Amino acid sequence: MVVRNNAMLIRFLVIAFLSILLSADFAGAHTLGVDKGELVEKGDGAYSLVSKVPQRLAHLITTIRLPERCGLQGNPAGERGTYEVRFSFKCARPLTADDTIFLPWKREGIMLTVNWLDAEPVTRFTRREGEFIPVVLAEYLAGSGSLWAMARRYTRLGFEHILEGVDHLLFVFGLLLLVGGGWRLVKTITAFTVAHSITLALATFGIVNVPPRPVEAAIALSIVFLAVETIHAARGRSGLTTTYPWIVAFGFGLLHGLGFAGALADIGLPPTEIPQALLFFNIGVELGQLAFVAAVWPIIWLFRKALVPTPKWLELTPAYAIGTIAMYWFGERALPIFLPI
Repeated sequence: MVVRNNAMLIRFLVIAFLSILLSADFAGAHTLGVDKGELVEKGDGAYSLVSKVPQRLAHLITTIRLPERCGLQGNPAGERGTYEVRFSFKCARPLTADDTIFLPWKREGIMLTVNWLDAEPVTRFTRREGEFIPVVLAEYLAGSGSLWAMARRYTRLGFEHILEGVDHLLFVFGLLLLVGGGWRLVKTITAFTVAHSITLALATFGIVNVPPRPVEAAIALSIVFLAVETIHAARGRSGLTTTYPWIVAFGFGLLHGLGFAGALADIGLPPTEIPQALLFFNIGVELGQLAFVAAVWPIIWLFRKALVPTPKWLELTPAYAIGTIAMYWFGERALPIFLPI
Protein backbone atom coordinates (compact mmCIF):
# COMPACT_ATOMS: atom_id res chain seq x y z
CA MET A 1 0.00 0.00 0.00
CA VAL A 2 2.85 2.35 0.88
CA VAL A 3 4.61 1.50 -2.35
CA ARG A 4 1.47 2.26 -4.32
CA ASN A 5 1.00 5.59 -2.53
CA ASN A 6 4.64 6.50 -3.23
CA ALA A 7 4.17 5.63 -6.89
CA MET A 8 1.09 7.83 -7.08
CA LEU A 9 2.97 10.67 -5.34
CA ILE A 10 5.85 10.39 -7.79
CA ARG A 11 3.41 10.34 -10.73
CA PHE A 12 1.67 13.42 -9.34
CA LEU A 13 4.99 15.28 -8.94
CA VAL A 14 6.06 14.42 -12.50
CA ILE A 15 2.74 15.63 -13.90
CA ALA A 16 2.96 18.81 -11.80
CA PHE A 17 6.53 19.44 -12.96
CA LEU A 18 5.58 18.98 -16.62
CA SER A 19 2.63 21.31 -16.13
CA ILE A 20 4.91 23.99 -14.70
CA LEU A 21 7.24 23.64 -17.70
CA LEU A 22 4.35 23.94 -20.14
CA SER A 23 2.92 26.94 -18.35
CA ALA A 24 6.40 28.48 -18.27
CA ASP A 25 6.45 28.32 -22.06
CA PHE A 26 3.26 30.32 -22.27
CA ALA A 27 4.26 32.67 -19.48
CA GLY A 28 7.61 33.10 -21.20
CA ALA A 29 5.76 34.77 -24.02
CA HIS A 30 5.10 37.63 -21.62
CA THR A 31 8.61 37.90 -20.20
CA LEU A 32 11.51 39.89 -21.58
CA GLY A 33 14.45 38.33 -23.40
CA VAL A 34 17.13 39.00 -25.99
CA ASP A 35 16.81 37.95 -29.61
CA LYS A 36 19.06 37.98 -32.64
CA GLY A 37 18.14 40.17 -35.56
CA GLU A 38 19.43 41.22 -38.95
CA LEU A 39 19.06 44.41 -40.97
CA VAL A 40 20.01 44.00 -44.63
CA GLU A 41 20.50 46.83 -47.15
CA LYS A 42 19.41 45.58 -50.56
CA GLY A 43 20.06 48.68 -52.66
CA ASP A 44 17.87 51.42 -54.14
CA GLY A 45 16.61 52.29 -50.64
CA ALA A 46 15.21 48.80 -49.98
CA TYR A 47 15.82 47.01 -46.66
CA SER A 48 14.69 44.01 -44.67
CA LEU A 49 14.67 43.71 -40.88
CA VAL A 50 14.38 40.23 -39.39
CA SER A 51 13.73 39.24 -35.78
CA LYS A 52 14.77 35.66 -35.21
CA VAL A 53 12.24 34.37 -32.70
CA PRO A 54 10.22 31.14 -32.41
CA GLN A 55 6.55 31.18 -33.34
CA ARG A 56 5.42 31.18 -29.71
CA LEU A 57 7.11 34.59 -29.24
CA ALA A 58 6.21 36.07 -32.63
CA HIS A 59 3.24 38.01 -31.21
CA LEU A 60 5.71 40.10 -29.16
CA ILE A 61 7.31 41.41 -32.36
CA THR A 62 5.04 44.25 -33.45
CA THR A 63 5.14 46.87 -36.22
CA ILE A 64 8.40 48.81 -36.32
CA ARG A 65 8.67 52.61 -36.45
CA LEU A 66 10.78 53.95 -39.32
CA PRO A 67 12.11 57.39 -40.32
CA GLU A 68 9.47 59.52 -42.06
CA ARG A 69 10.92 59.00 -45.54
CA CYS A 70 10.61 55.20 -45.22
CA GLY A 71 7.53 53.02 -45.63
CA LEU A 72 6.74 49.39 -44.88
CA GLN A 73 6.01 47.03 -47.75
CA GLY A 74 3.84 43.95 -47.47
CA ASN A 75 2.30 43.06 -44.14
CA PRO A 76 2.88 45.94 -41.64
CA ALA A 77 2.90 43.35 -38.84
CA GLY A 78 5.67 41.46 -40.60
CA GLU A 79 5.83 38.20 -42.49
CA ARG A 80 5.89 35.41 -39.91
CA GLY A 81 7.86 32.24 -40.47
CA THR A 82 8.79 29.26 -38.34
CA TYR A 83 11.62 31.03 -36.60
CA GLU A 84 11.51 34.66 -37.71
CA VAL A 85 9.43 37.76 -38.25
CA ARG A 86 10.49 39.71 -41.34
CA PHE A 87 9.74 43.35 -42.16
CA SER A 88 10.41 44.82 -45.59
CA PHE A 89 10.59 48.56 -46.18
CA LYS A 90 11.84 51.13 -48.64
CA CYS A 91 13.20 54.64 -48.11
CA ALA A 92 13.19 57.62 -50.47
CA ARG A 93 16.86 58.10 -49.49
CA PRO A 94 19.17 55.48 -47.96
CA LEU A 95 19.37 55.23 -44.19
CA THR A 96 22.16 57.26 -42.60
CA ALA A 97 23.86 57.71 -39.22
CA ASP A 98 21.26 60.36 -38.35
CA ASP A 99 18.45 57.79 -38.43
CA THR A 100 16.97 55.64 -35.67
CA ILE A 101 14.61 52.69 -36.05
CA PHE A 102 12.34 52.14 -33.05
CA LEU A 103 11.34 48.58 -32.20
CA PRO A 104 8.25 48.47 -29.91
CA TRP A 105 8.96 44.85 -29.07
CA LYS A 106 8.36 43.32 -25.65
CA ARG A 107 11.94 42.13 -25.41
CA GLU A 108 14.96 43.05 -23.27
CA GLY A 109 17.00 43.97 -26.32
CA ILE A 110 18.36 42.73 -29.61
CA MET A 111 21.72 41.49 -30.83
CA LEU A 112 21.48 43.04 -34.26
CA THR A 113 23.72 42.45 -37.26
CA VAL A 114 23.57 45.09 -40.00
CA ASN A 115 24.69 44.19 -43.50
CA TRP A 116 25.43 47.41 -45.38
CA LEU A 117 26.15 47.34 -49.10
CA ASP A 118 29.88 47.13 -49.88
CA ALA A 119 30.84 46.92 -46.18
CA GLU A 120 31.58 44.32 -43.54
CA PRO A 121 28.66 43.29 -41.27
CA VAL A 122 28.39 45.18 -37.98
CA THR A 123 26.97 43.51 -34.87
CA ARG A 124 25.92 45.40 -31.75
CA PHE A 125 23.69 44.80 -28.74
CA THR A 126 20.93 47.37 -28.27
CA ARG A 127 19.07 47.47 -24.98
CA ARG A 128 15.44 48.37 -24.45
CA GLU A 129 14.74 51.96 -23.34
CA GLY A 130 11.23 52.49 -22.07
CA GLU A 131 8.70 51.27 -24.61
CA PHE A 132 11.16 50.85 -27.48
CA ILE A 133 14.44 49.28 -28.49
CA PRO A 134 16.08 52.23 -30.30
CA VAL A 135 18.39 51.11 -33.09
CA VAL A 136 20.65 54.16 -33.51
CA LEU A 137 22.27 53.57 -36.88
CA ALA A 138 25.31 55.71 -36.07
CA GLU A 139 26.28 52.94 -33.62
CA TYR A 140 26.09 50.45 -36.49
CA LEU A 141 28.51 52.45 -38.66
CA ALA A 142 25.88 53.79 -41.02
CA GLY A 143 27.13 56.29 -43.58
CA SER A 144 26.55 60.01 -43.16
CA GLY A 145 24.65 60.50 -46.39
CA SER A 146 25.68 63.69 -48.17
CA LEU A 147 29.13 65.28 -47.95
CA TRP A 148 27.60 68.22 -46.07
CA ALA A 149 26.04 65.89 -43.49
CA MET A 150 29.36 64.08 -43.12
CA ALA A 151 31.25 67.35 -42.66
CA ARG A 152 28.75 68.60 -40.09
CA ARG A 153 28.74 65.33 -38.16
CA TYR A 154 32.48 64.81 -37.77
CA THR A 155 33.33 68.49 -37.34
CA ARG A 156 30.86 68.66 -34.46
CA LEU A 157 32.29 65.47 -32.93
CA GLY A 158 35.84 66.86 -33.12
CA PHE A 159 34.79 70.22 -31.69
CA GLU A 160 32.94 68.59 -28.79
CA HIS A 161 35.76 66.17 -28.10
CA ILE A 162 38.47 68.81 -27.68
CA LEU A 163 36.25 70.97 -25.47
CA GLU A 164 35.43 67.94 -23.30
CA GLY A 165 39.08 66.78 -23.26
CA VAL A 166 40.27 68.70 -20.22
CA ASP A 167 43.77 67.17 -20.40
CA HIS A 168 44.30 68.41 -23.97
CA LEU A 169 43.03 71.86 -23.04
CA LEU A 170 45.32 72.02 -20.02
CA PHE A 171 48.28 71.29 -22.29
CA VAL A 172 47.25 74.12 -24.61
CA PHE A 173 46.78 76.36 -21.55
CA GLY A 174 50.31 75.48 -20.44
CA LEU A 175 51.62 76.46 -23.87
CA LEU A 176 49.86 79.82 -23.58
CA LEU A 177 51.45 80.44 -20.17
CA LEU A 178 54.90 79.51 -21.44
CA VAL A 179 54.92 81.06 -24.89
CA GLY A 180 52.97 84.27 -24.56
CA GLY A 181 51.51 85.76 -27.73
CA GLY A 182 52.59 86.91 -31.15
CA TRP A 183 54.42 84.91 -33.76
CA ARG A 184 55.84 82.44 -31.21
CA LEU A 185 52.31 81.45 -30.21
CA VAL A 186 51.27 80.98 -33.86
CA LYS A 187 54.27 78.72 -34.57
CA THR A 188 53.75 76.72 -31.37
CA ILE A 189 50.03 76.08 -31.89
CA THR A 190 50.69 75.24 -35.57
CA ALA A 191 53.37 72.71 -34.59
CA PHE A 192 51.02 71.10 -32.07
CA THR A 193 48.27 70.92 -34.70
CA VAL A 194 50.49 69.39 -37.40
CA ALA A 195 51.89 66.80 -34.99
CA HIS A 196 48.60 65.52 -33.60
CA SER A 197 47.16 65.48 -37.13
CA ILE A 198 49.97 63.12 -38.20
CA THR A 199 49.51 60.57 -35.43
CA LEU A 200 45.72 60.86 -35.61
CA ALA A 201 45.90 59.81 -39.26
CA LEU A 202 48.48 57.05 -38.68
CA ALA A 203 46.47 55.54 -35.83
CA THR A 204 43.14 55.81 -37.65
CA PHE A 205 44.50 53.96 -40.68
CA GLY A 206 46.01 51.29 -38.43
CA ILE A 207 49.64 52.10 -39.27
CA VAL A 208 50.40 52.89 -35.62
CA ASN A 209 48.72 50.96 -32.82
CA VAL A 210 49.48 51.94 -29.21
CA PRO A 211 47.48 50.76 -26.16
CA PRO A 212 45.31 53.60 -24.81
CA ARG A 213 46.32 53.41 -21.13
CA PRO A 214 50.02 54.22 -21.61
CA VAL A 215 49.05 56.99 -24.02
CA GLU A 216 46.69 58.61 -21.53
CA ALA A 217 49.28 58.35 -18.75
CA ALA A 218 51.96 59.90 -20.99
CA ILE A 219 49.61 62.75 -21.93
CA ALA A 220 49.26 63.55 -18.23
CA LEU A 221 53.07 63.54 -17.90
CA SER A 222 53.36 65.94 -20.84
CA ILE A 223 51.25 68.45 -18.90
CA VAL A 224 53.45 67.98 -15.82
CA PHE A 225 56.55 68.62 -17.92
CA LEU A 226 55.04 71.78 -19.38
CA ALA A 227 54.07 73.04 -15.91
CA VAL A 228 57.63 72.50 -14.63
CA GLU A 229 59.09 74.29 -17.66
CA THR A 230 56.72 77.22 -17.10
CA ILE A 231 57.84 77.53 -13.46
CA HIS A 232 61.52 77.40 -14.49
CA ALA A 233 60.95 80.07 -17.15
CA ALA A 234 59.24 82.34 -14.60
CA ARG A 235 62.32 81.99 -12.38
CA GLY A 236 64.68 82.93 -15.20
CA ARG A 237 65.88 79.44 -16.17
CA SER A 238 65.64 79.19 -19.94
CA GLY A 239 65.91 75.93 -21.87
CA LEU A 240 64.84 74.25 -25.07
CA THR A 241 61.15 74.68 -24.24
CA THR A 242 61.40 78.42 -23.70
CA THR A 243 63.74 78.95 -26.66
CA TYR A 244 62.03 76.64 -29.15
CA PRO A 245 58.56 75.89 -27.75
CA TRP A 246 57.26 74.72 -31.13
CA ILE A 247 59.69 71.76 -31.02
CA VAL A 248 58.28 70.60 -27.67
CA ALA A 249 54.74 71.30 -28.89
CA PHE A 250 55.39 69.15 -31.96
CA GLY A 251 56.86 66.27 -29.93
CA PHE A 252 54.03 66.16 -27.43
CA GLY A 253 51.50 66.83 -30.18
CA LEU A 254 52.39 63.43 -31.64
CA LEU A 255 51.39 61.93 -28.31
CA HIS A 256 48.14 63.85 -28.04
CA GLY A 257 47.20 62.75 -31.57
CA LEU A 258 47.14 59.15 -30.35
CA GLY A 259 44.67 60.25 -27.68
CA PHE A 260 42.45 61.86 -30.32
CA ALA A 261 42.65 58.65 -32.35
CA GLY A 262 41.36 56.64 -29.40
CA ALA A 263 38.32 58.91 -29.18
CA LEU A 264 37.69 58.61 -32.91
CA ALA A 265 37.99 54.83 -32.72
CA ASP A 266 35.38 54.75 -29.92
CA ILE A 267 32.97 56.61 -32.19
CA GLY A 268 33.41 54.06 -34.96
CA LEU A 269 33.90 54.93 -38.61
CA PRO A 270 32.12 53.54 -41.64
CA PRO A 271 34.90 52.06 -43.83
CA THR A 272 33.87 54.16 -46.82
CA GLU A 273 34.14 57.41 -44.84
CA ILE A 274 37.46 57.10 -43.03
CA PRO A 275 39.46 59.73 -45.02
CA GLN A 276 36.65 62.31 -44.93
CA ALA A 277 35.81 61.59 -41.29
CA LEU A 278 39.45 62.01 -40.35
CA LEU A 279 39.63 65.36 -42.14
CA PHE A 280 36.48 66.85 -40.65
CA PHE A 281 37.09 65.45 -37.15
CA ASN A 282 40.50 67.11 -37.20
CA ILE A 283 38.96 70.37 -38.41
CA GLY A 284 36.52 70.21 -35.50
CA VAL A 285 39.39 69.63 -33.06
CA GLU A 286 41.23 72.66 -34.44
CA LEU A 287 38.15 74.87 -34.28
CA GLY A 288 37.61 73.87 -30.65
CA GLN A 289 41.27 74.49 -29.87
CA LEU A 290 41.19 77.94 -31.49
CA ALA A 291 37.99 78.78 -29.62
CA PHE A 292 39.72 77.88 -26.35
CA VAL A 293 42.78 79.99 -27.21
CA ALA A 294 40.58 82.93 -28.22
CA ALA A 295 38.73 82.74 -24.89
CA VAL A 296 41.75 82.25 -22.61
CA TRP A 297 44.53 84.30 -24.17
CA PRO A 298 42.90 87.73 -23.63
CA ILE A 299 42.54 86.90 -19.92
CA ILE A 300 46.21 85.95 -19.65
CA TRP A 301 47.22 89.10 -21.56
CA LEU A 302 45.13 91.38 -19.33
CA PHE A 303 46.53 89.70 -16.22
CA ARG A 304 50.11 90.28 -17.38
CA LYS A 305 49.40 93.88 -18.39
CA ALA A 306 47.83 94.74 -15.05
CA LEU A 307 49.13 98.04 -13.66
CA VAL A 308 49.33 96.62 -10.15
CA PRO A 309 52.51 94.49 -9.65
CA THR A 310 51.69 90.78 -9.32
CA PRO A 311 53.32 88.75 -6.54
CA LYS A 312 55.54 85.96 -7.86
CA TRP A 313 53.57 83.27 -5.99
CA LEU A 314 50.35 84.41 -7.66
CA GLU A 315 52.00 84.41 -11.07
CA LEU A 316 53.15 80.82 -10.56
CA THR A 317 49.83 79.56 -9.17
CA PRO A 318 48.34 78.47 -12.56
CA ALA A 319 51.44 76.42 -13.41
CA TYR A 320 51.45 74.72 -10.01
CA ALA A 321 47.72 74.06 -10.32
CA ILE A 322 47.87 72.37 -13.72
CA GLY A 323 50.97 70.43 -12.65
CA THR A 324 49.23 69.12 -9.55
CA ILE A 325 46.13 68.12 -11.48
CA ALA A 326 48.23 66.39 -14.13
CA MET A 327 50.21 64.45 -11.52
CA TYR A 328 46.94 63.20 -10.03
CA TRP A 329 45.83 62.11 -13.52
CA PHE A 330 49.14 60.36 -14.10
CA GLY A 331 48.80 58.36 -10.90
CA GLU A 332 45.20 57.49 -11.70
CA ARG A 333 46.03 56.39 -15.25
CA ALA A 334 49.36 54.69 -14.59
CA LEU A 335 48.26 52.58 -11.61
CA PRO A 336 46.11 50.16 -13.69
CA ILE A 337 49.10 49.60 -16.01
CA PHE A 338 51.34 48.32 -13.22
CA LEU A 339 48.61 46.92 -10.96
CA PRO A 340 45.92 45.58 -13.30
CA ILE A 341 42.68 44.73 -11.60
